[in-house]
Amino acid sequence: MKIAVIGAGLAGLSAALMAREKGYLVTVYTKGIGGMALSAGTGDLLGYLPNDPNPIVDNPYQAVTNLPDDHPYYQIGTAHLRAGMEWYRQALPDFWAPANTANANTFLASALGSVRPTYLVPQTCAAGALRDQMKLLVIGLKQFKDFPATLIADNLNRAERFSLSARAVTLDFSGRGNEADVTATDYARNLDISDLDPQRAAKQRRKFATLLNNTVHSGETILIPALLGLNPQTFREFQALVHAPVAEVPTVPPSILGRRAYDILVNSCREARVDIHTNCEVLSAASQNGTVSALRIARAGGVDEVNIDAVLDAAGGLTSGNFERDSHLNIQEKVFNLPVFTPEPEATGYINSIHQIDRINRQELERILMSGVAVDATMRPVDESGHRLYENVFCLGEMLGVCAPWRELSGEGLALGSAWAAVQALASLERSHS
Repeated sequence: MKIAVIGAGLAGLSAALMAREKGYLVTVYTKGIGGMALSAGTGDLLGYLPNDPNPIVDNPYQAVTNLPDDHPYYQIGTAHLRAGMEWYRQALPDFWAPANTANANTFLASALGSVRPTYLVPQTCAAGALRDQMKLLVIGLKQFKDFPATLIADNLNRAERFSLSARAVTLDFSGRGNEADVTATDYARNLDISDLDPQRAAKQRRKFATLLNNTVHSGETILIPALLGLNPQTFREFQALVHAPVAEVPTVPPSILGRRAYDILVNSCREARVDIHTNCEVLSAASQNGTVSALRIARAGGVDEVNIDAVLDAAGGLTSGNFERDSHLNIQEKVFNLPVFTPEPEATGYINSIHQIDRINRQELERILMSGVAVDATMRPVDESGHRLYENVFCLGEMLGVCAPWRELSGEGLALGSAWAAVQALASLERSHS
């Protein structure tokens, strides 16, 4: 079967690889590079229950049962969630820390020093898993403005969940030349083992390691911004130069951790002979009796019509431009004209939000951003009565509605669980074709 995947974020690339592993011919169509560089690069399954008196989640699989009945996780199912998260761990073996046998969240420091739960932990962050009586040295860089080390240390010292002792030091290290303002991407490229000048990059890593060794106290774990190379091997070589445990902290976007994961998935797609067509936009679909037979795709040279057997739609929602809001404030899905559902204000869970400034406007914004498509257990889109709209279209990731992955910390679970469920459902579609 010929499978078209729309979107190159985590849901799209993962679904493409999963489908290719089943032997299908897979092509990805995307306008850009997806949103993985905007993520923290962690494997979030479920970190918070916004409406729960105890919102922080320790065991995400147990906590799923406390979500509202209309949450996409109920359609995806716990088995598909587990399978999707395990597939992601195995697909990036050099990226993730060893498997979490307790099925529990790990707590890391965020870019502002809050305690952040996540399920899959990058290897480069593992030493920073928070625990009681932990001594932390938070390293800021004078030339990197997006990592407020003093604020991070102060917030960690005030953490309620753990008793921590954190101090902050800002170092003068640009990674190259005399620049006054260096981005995380520039640091990563200039420290990377794959740099065009490996000797210069190695010299910069040794210089940074020496600065850390001269600063760290006995018993401290060093927290640094996530910028140690685009190749995960760079961090491992760097850690060997430092006399104390080192952990990267995810920064504000663009995220080097998310970029590393994205690069691995793209390279895996190429090795698996998944075609990725960038700079193109799926405009519409040709369908009859609930079955899509072709997609109209705009490229630089014009508009093509591509015959397909099934579509894995991971184009996202409002923030990615897949949904549009017209002058009558109606939200529409552009390609397949799918109905988009927006939760009622009382269903957003906003009442327990930490945001109190301009509360009414924030509530309306979050409610709109929670808009999405409804699906059945196979990830096929359905209307308000639950009637299936297409037999060979499957909706994945953040285009599924009535949830707030940015607040729940459920983005990776949503993407991977829906991708796994949809690819398993392709088997029944294949049987109908044979």
